[in-house]
Amino acid sequence: MKNLEFFNRNQIHDFISENRLMAIIPTGSVEQHLNHLFIGMDINSATKIAEDLANKFSDNVLFYKPLNAGIAEHHMAFPGTISLRVNTFIGVLTDVVESLVRGGINKILFINGHGGNVEPMKTAMRNISLQMKGIYENIDLSKLKTHYDYEELLNKDSDIDIRFTSYWEMHNFKIIKNIIKDQSYPGHAGEYETSVALYLFPELVDNHARVSNALDTESDASKEKGEIIYNDAIEQYSKLINEMLEG
Repeated sequence: MKNLEFFNRNQIHDFISENRLMAIIPTGSVEQHLNHLFIGMDINSATKIAEDLANKFSDNVLFYKPLNAGIAEHHMAFPGTISLRVNTFIGVLTDVVESLVRGGINKILFINGHGGNVEPMKTAMRNISLQMKGIYENIDLSKLKTHYDYEELLNKDSDIDIRFTSYWEMHNFKIIKNIIKDQSYPGHAGEYETSVALYLFPELVDNHARVSNALDTESDASKEKGEIIYNDAIEQYSKLINEMLEG
Protein backbone atom coordinates (compact mmCIF):
# COMPACT_ATOMS: atom_id res chain seq x y z
CA MET A 1 0.00 0.00 0.00
CA LYS A 2 1.27 3.47 -0.89
CA ASN A 3 0.57 5.56 2.22
CA LEU A 4 1.11 9.24 1.47
CA GLU A 5 2.60 9.83 4.91
CA PHE A 6 5.47 7.39 4.38
CA PHE A 7 6.98 8.91 1.21
CA ASN A 8 9.81 11.39 1.28
CA ARG A 9 9.41 14.40 -0.99
CA ASN A 10 11.48 13.00 -3.86
CA GLN A 11 9.60 9.70 -3.77
CA ILE A 12 6.16 11.30 -3.83
CA HIS A 13 7.21 13.65 -6.63
CA ASP A 14 8.37 10.71 -8.75
CA PHE A 15 5.32 8.58 -7.92
CA ILE A 16 2.92 11.34 -8.96
CA SER A 17 4.90 12.12 -12.11
CA GLU A 18 5.18 8.54 -13.32
CA ASN A 19 1.71 7.11 -12.67
CA ARG A 20 -1.94 7.53 -13.49
CA LEU A 21 -2.85 8.39 -9.97
CA MET A 22 -5.71 8.84 -7.53
CA ALA A 23 -6.05 9.22 -3.77
CA ILE A 24 -8.42 7.21 -1.57
CA ILE A 25 -9.46 8.90 1.67
CA PRO A 26 -11.59 7.23 4.37
CA THR A 27 -13.93 9.25 6.58
CA GLY A 28 -15.97 8.09 9.55
CA SER A 29 -16.63 8.86 13.17
CA VAL A 30 -15.71 8.05 16.75
CA GLU A 31 -19.01 7.34 18.51
CA GLN A 32 -20.96 4.82 20.55
CA HIS A 33 -22.15 1.63 18.83
CA LEU A 34 -24.38 0.22 21.57
CA ASN A 35 -22.72 -2.17 24.01
CA HIS A 36 -21.40 -4.76 21.57
CA LEU A 37 -19.39 -2.78 19.00
CA PHE A 38 -16.38 -0.55 19.52
CA ILE A 39 -16.45 3.24 19.40
CA GLY A 40 -14.15 3.45 16.36
CA MET A 41 -16.25 1.14 14.17
CA ASP A 42 -17.11 3.72 11.51
CA ILE A 43 -13.67 5.10 10.78
CA ASN A 44 -11.97 1.71 11.07
CA SER A 45 -14.36 -0.06 8.69
CA ALA A 46 -13.95 2.67 6.06
CA THR A 47 -10.19 2.67 6.62
CA LYS A 48 -9.93 -1.11 6.23
CA ILE A 49 -11.80 -1.01 2.92
CA ALA A 50 -9.72 1.95 1.71
CA GLU A 51 -6.44 0.28 2.71
CA ASP A 52 -7.33 -3.00 1.00
CA LEU A 53 -8.29 -1.13 -2.18
CA ALA A 54 -5.04 0.84 -2.02
CA ASN A 55 -3.17 -2.48 -1.79
CA LYS A 56 -5.12 -3.92 -4.72
CA PHE A 57 -4.36 -0.88 -6.90
CA SER A 58 -0.94 -0.16 -5.43
CA ASP A 59 0.57 1.15 -8.69
CA ASN A 60 -2.07 3.86 -9.03
CA VAL A 61 -3.57 4.64 -5.64
CA LEU A 62 -2.37 6.68 -2.68
CA PHE A 63 -3.95 6.14 0.73
CA TYR A 64 -4.42 9.01 3.17
CA LYS A 65 -6.44 9.27 6.39
CA PRO A 66 -6.74 12.95 7.40
CA LEU A 67 -9.03 12.65 10.43
CA ASN A 68 -10.91 10.09 12.53
CA ALA A 69 -13.76 12.21 13.81
CA GLY A 70 -16.92 13.15 11.94
CA ILE A 71 -20.28 14.75 12.63
CA ALA A 72 -21.76 12.87 15.59
CA GLU A 73 -23.65 15.37 17.73
CA HIS A 74 -26.60 12.96 17.84
CA HIS A 75 -24.43 10.48 19.79
CA MET A 76 -22.99 12.92 22.32
CA ALA A 77 -25.17 11.58 25.15
CA PHE A 78 -22.72 8.68 25.35
CA PRO A 79 -19.14 9.22 26.64
CA GLY A 80 -16.31 8.53 24.23
CA THR A 81 -18.09 10.08 21.27
CA ILE A 82 -16.15 12.82 19.48
CA SER A 83 -17.98 15.23 17.18
CA LEU A 84 -16.80 17.99 14.87
CA ARG A 85 -18.78 21.04 13.91
CA VAL A 86 -20.06 20.83 10.34
CA ASN A 87 -17.97 23.80 9.23
CA THR A 88 -14.84 22.30 10.79
CA PHE A 89 -15.40 18.95 9.08
CA ILE A 90 -16.09 20.47 5.67
CA GLY A 91 -13.19 22.89 6.08
CA VAL A 92 -10.71 20.09 6.72
CA LEU A 93 -11.95 18.08 3.73
CA THR A 94 -11.79 21.14 1.47
CA ASP A 95 -8.23 21.93 2.55
CA VAL A 96 -7.13 18.31 2.08
CA VAL A 97 -8.61 18.15 -1.43
CA GLU A 98 -7.04 21.44 -2.46
CA SER A 99 -3.67 20.37 -1.08
CA LEU A 100 -3.78 17.16 -3.13
CA VAL A 101 -4.91 18.94 -6.31
CA ARG A 102 -2.17 21.52 -5.93
CA GLY A 103 0.29 18.65 -5.61
CA GLY A 104 -0.84 17.06 -8.87
CA ILE A 105 -3.37 14.49 -7.62
CA ASN A 106 -6.59 15.27 -9.48
CA LYS A 107 -8.63 12.11 -8.83
CA ILE A 108 -9.85 11.68 -5.26
CA LEU A 109 -12.28 9.11 -3.86
CA PHE A 110 -13.75 9.46 -0.36
CA ILE A 111 -14.93 6.24 1.30
CA ASN A 112 -17.26 7.10 4.16
CA GLY A 113 -18.24 4.88 7.07
CA HIS A 114 -20.59 7.13 9.07
CA GLY A 115 -24.20 8.03 8.34
CA GLY A 116 -23.98 11.42 10.05
CA ASN A 117 -21.40 12.54 7.48
CA VAL A 118 -23.55 11.78 4.44
CA GLU A 119 -25.63 14.92 3.92
CA PRO A 120 -22.87 17.42 4.78
CA MET A 121 -20.43 15.57 2.53
CA LYS A 122 -22.83 15.40 -0.41
CA THR A 123 -23.21 19.16 -0.37
CA ALA A 124 -19.54 19.78 0.36
CA MET A 125 -18.22 17.45 -2.34
CA ARG A 126 -20.20 19.13 -5.11
CA ASN A 127 -19.00 22.56 -4.06
CA ILE A 128 -15.42 21.38 -3.53
CA SER A 129 -15.37 19.79 -6.99
CA LEU A 130 -16.68 22.95 -8.68
CA GLN A 131 -14.28 25.10 -6.69
CA MET A 132 -11.23 23.03 -7.63
CA LYS A 133 -12.20 23.02 -11.31
CA GLY A 134 -12.86 26.75 -11.25
CA ILE A 135 -9.48 27.53 -9.72
CA TYR A 136 -7.20 24.94 -11.32
CA GLU A 137 -8.63 24.05 -14.75
CA ASN A 138 -7.61 27.29 -16.56
CA ILE A 139 -11.12 27.75 -17.92
CA ASP A 140 -11.55 30.43 -20.58
CA LEU A 141 -14.02 32.90 -19.08
CA SER A 142 -13.94 35.46 -21.90
CA LYS A 143 -17.06 34.22 -23.71
CA LEU A 144 -19.29 33.57 -20.71
CA LYS A 145 -22.64 35.35 -20.72
CA THR A 146 -24.41 33.85 -17.69
CA HIS A 147 -23.68 31.76 -14.64
CA TYR A 148 -25.34 28.85 -16.44
CA ASP A 149 -22.58 28.97 -19.04
CA TYR A 150 -20.01 28.86 -16.27
CA GLU A 151 -21.64 25.92 -14.52
CA GLU A 152 -21.86 24.04 -17.80
CA LEU A 153 -18.12 24.50 -18.30
CA LEU A 154 -17.41 23.29 -14.76
CA ASN A 155 -19.52 20.18 -15.25
CA LYS A 156 -17.81 19.08 -18.45
CA ASP A 157 -15.31 16.24 -18.45
CA SER A 158 -12.25 17.29 -16.52
CA ASP A 159 -8.94 16.00 -15.25
CA ILE A 160 -10.27 16.82 -11.77
CA ASP A 161 -12.55 14.03 -10.55
CA ILE A 162 -13.63 14.14 -6.89
CA ARG A 163 -16.18 11.60 -5.67
CA PHE A 164 -17.85 10.77 -2.37
CA THR A 165 -19.33 7.39 -1.45
CA SER A 166 -20.52 5.54 1.64
CA TYR A 167 -19.51 1.89 1.53
CA TRP A 168 -23.00 0.54 2.29
CA GLU A 169 -24.30 2.32 -0.84
CA MET A 170 -21.86 0.55 -3.16
CA HIS A 171 -23.42 -2.90 -3.11
CA ASN A 172 -25.10 -5.14 -5.58
CA PHE A 173 -28.34 -4.85 -3.64
CA LYS A 174 -29.67 -8.22 -4.80
CA ILE A 175 -26.86 -9.74 -2.72
CA ILE A 176 -27.69 -7.61 0.33
CA LYS A 177 -31.41 -8.32 0.05
CA ASN A 178 -30.69 -12.04 0.12
CA ILE A 179 -28.70 -11.97 3.36
CA ILE A 180 -29.85 -8.97 5.47
CA LYS A 181 -33.20 -9.22 7.25
CA ASP A 182 -33.04 -5.80 8.95
CA GLN A 183 -35.60 -3.46 7.36
CA SER A 184 -33.70 -0.40 8.60
CA TYR A 185 -30.58 -1.33 6.56
CA PRO A 186 -27.84 -0.26 6.90
CA GLY A 187 -28.89 0.86 10.40
CA HIS A 188 -26.54 1.62 13.26
CA ALA A 189 -24.88 -1.27 15.12
CA GLY A 190 -27.56 -3.58 13.75
CA GLU A 191 -27.38 -6.70 11.60
CA TYR A 192 -25.43 -5.19 8.68
CA GLU A 193 -22.80 -3.30 10.68
CA THR A 194 -22.41 -6.04 13.27
CA SER A 195 -21.80 -8.55 10.48
CA VAL A 196 -19.07 -6.29 9.07
CA ALA A 197 -17.50 -6.06 12.54
CA LEU A 198 -17.66 -9.83 13.07
CA TYR A 199 -15.72 -10.32 9.84
CA LEU A 200 -13.23 -7.44 10.03
CA PHE A 201 -12.79 -6.95 13.79
CA PRO A 202 -14.07 -10.08 15.60
CA GLU A 203 -11.84 -9.46 18.63
CA LEU A 204 -13.61 -6.12 19.23
CA VAL A 205 -17.18 -7.49 19.26
CA ASP A 206 -18.73 -8.24 22.64
CA ASN A 207 -20.85 -11.25 21.72
CA HIS A 208 -22.35 -11.49 25.20
CA ALA A 209 -23.73 -7.94 24.89
CA ARG A 210 -25.33 -8.72 21.52
CA VAL A 211 -28.13 -10.72 23.20
CA SER A 212 -29.23 -7.85 25.46
CA ASN A 213 -29.04 -4.79 23.19
CA ALA A 214 -31.86 -2.44 22.36
CA LEU A 215 -32.16 -3.04 18.59
CA ASP A 216 -32.59 -6.85 18.40
CA THR A 217 -31.49 -6.92 14.73
CA GLU A 218 -27.84 -7.50 15.65
CA SER A 219 -28.72 -11.04 16.75
CA ASP A 220 -29.11 -11.94 13.06
CA ALA A 221 -25.55 -10.83 12.27
CA SER A 222 -22.81 -13.28 11.35
CA LYS A 223 -19.18 -13.37 10.24
CA GLU A 224 -20.29 -15.14 7.04
CA LYS A 225 -22.63 -12.28 6.15
CA GLY A 226 -19.86 -9.81 6.92
CA GLU A 227 -17.52 -11.57 4.50
CA ILE A 228 -20.11 -11.37 1.71
CA ILE A 229 -20.68 -7.67 2.44
CA TYR A 230 -16.96 -6.91 2.45
CA ASN A 231 -16.19 -8.84 -0.74
CA ASP A 232 -19.04 -7.18 -2.61
CA ALA A 233 -17.92 -3.72 -1.44
CA ILE A 234 -14.39 -4.40 -2.70
CA GLU A 235 -15.74 -5.65 -6.02
CA GLN A 236 -18.00 -2.63 -6.57
CA TYR A 237 -15.32 -0.15 -5.50
CA SER A 238 -12.83 -1.82 -7.83
CA LYS A 239 -15.13 -1.09 -10.76
CA LEU A 240 -15.41 2.55 -9.69
CA ILE A 241 -11.65 2.94 -9.26
CA ASN A 242 -10.99 1.49 -12.71
CA GLU A 243 -13.53 3.92 -14.15
CA MET A 244 -11.86 6.89 -12.45
CA LEU A 245 -8.35 5.84 -13.46
CA GLU A 246 -9.39 5.37 -17.09
CA GLY A 247 -11.37 8.62 -17.24
